[in-house]
Amino acid sequence: MNILPGSTTMPTPPRVTVLIPAFNAERFVGAAIESVLAQTFKDFELLVIDDGSTDSTATRICTFGRDARLRVVSHCKNLGRPATRNHGIDLARGEYIAFLDADDVCAPERLERQVAHLDSHRHVTGVGSWMSSIDDHGCPLTDQTYALPRDADNIACRMLFECSLAQSAITIRRSAFTAYRYDESFWIAQDYELWARMIVTCRFTNLPEPLTCYRRHAAQVSITDTKSQRMADLQIQARQLAALGIQYRDEDLIRHECVFKFKGRRPVLEQTGAPLDVDYLRWVRAWLEALFEPNAQRGIYPEPAFTHMLAARWLFAIRKAARNSPWRLVAIEFINARLLRAVGLYAWQKVKMQFTVRNSDVDAA
Repeated sequence: MNILPGSTTMPTPPRVTVLIPAFNAERFVGAAIESVLAQTFKDFELLVIDDGSTDSTATRICTFGRDARLRVVSHCKNLGRPATRNHGIDLARGEYIAFLDADDVCAPERLERQVAHLDSHRHVTGVGSWMSSIDDHGCPLTDQTYALPRDADNIACRMLFECSLAQSAITIRRSAFTAYRYDESFWIAQDYELWARMIVTCRFTNLPEPLTCYRRHAAQVSITDTKSQRMADLQIQARQLAALGIQYRDEDLIRHECVFKFKGRRPVLEQTGAPLDVDYLRWVRAWLEALFEPNAQRGIYPEPAFTHMLAARWLFAIRKAARNSPWRLVAIEFINARLLRAVGLYAWQKVKMQFTVRNSDVDAA
């Protein structure tokens, strides 16, 4: 490890450390750094770790070397993102750590909004946000905004089938990392793997505004290696199922994803090789009931959000299966399911929400 020339150390710890790991990011790292230095919140240090780049990334970073808030660390060889982020966590001096990938950029008010949220919500471990999208040249993609779940319970429950926090948009209390680290065996999706473990003891929220711009370009791993991305996601979901004590086969993981992502008849047929009919519905019933019971005992996913999530998937599967199977058989599965009471509570919650929204509209008028 080397400290690059021009790097300085501030005499007192800042409120926030912004961490940018950079590997062969010469095209984009400058814009990422500029977006951090332009923040309306000023009490931060920017820690950029050049992870053994072989292009001109280091040279591009050094052009900002006169800014006292910038700390630059250079790895002699490439260690990979999870190891680099772990190193950055060890070096961070701020009360909060804000993460940003080298090809993304922050909105000017990102740190101000997130620090204020963490300061006023002491029970929250970390806060993310929605993300807007930009193209290869930094131009906005107006039709692509990533609207992530807002409240902590839904964020935790959705980890069972997808990543509900954005790596480049999250700011976390540094104290949380005394018990957690990125798993360095996950060269891809290491953020999802970490959040899926942290939600057991930590609470996260997302601000409903795009405070980070996610850059879409051809060199992204999520584009160049979609197969590895999907395999990593399934492995993370499998670990969560194992933590619940669920026994499963490989085909169960595929069906699990189909159920929880509300996939309809055609995707189910393409991905599982079987129609979304009453036989599929019987599997869904058994699977959701198998998830419900151990979570009630182990309390990994918060209630009632978890039960409501299961009920929503059960109703969706009922509706779709009814189009491919005799309604009497579908009705028998619905009535005999142990989730019947959960469905009733879920439906009642939806009715109350509709009533609340209507009353709010009347008051506003």
